[in-house]
Amino acid sequence: MPGLGHRAGQDAAAAIARDGRYYLPTIDPWQHETEAVDPALVAQDWLTIRQTMWNYVGLVRSRKRLDRAHQILRELHLEIGRFYAQAELGDALIGLRNGVQTALVVLLAALESRTSAGAHYRID
Repeated sequence: MPGLGHRAGQDAAAAIARDGRYYLPTIDPWQHETEAVDPALVAQDWLTIRQTMWNYVGLVRSRKRLDRAHQILRELHLEIGRFYAQAELGDALIGLRNGVQTALVVLLAALESRTSAGAHYRID
């Protein structure tokens, strides 16, 4: 039995065959950035992520700690995004971008959970 995606594709193909019209957006060509990635910046950003997660989102949590972590990680996320847009892509930079995004997801989940569960303890 075909899934929803398969049926959606069939419907789209039938509409194109029936009308002969379709829309394909134009996509800007890929821009290869050449700015070298400074390993010291990557290392410092990883250190900031690790320390922020350990100190504020670790085993013992409070709303104040989580808010502080959110402030730090949001700013770092923006900075890494700017860095990512200008620098030559490589494993270190892609890993850093994914790392800060993962830290934010964990933080946001911790903000939503107001209970103590497992090894995590809320002090407020």
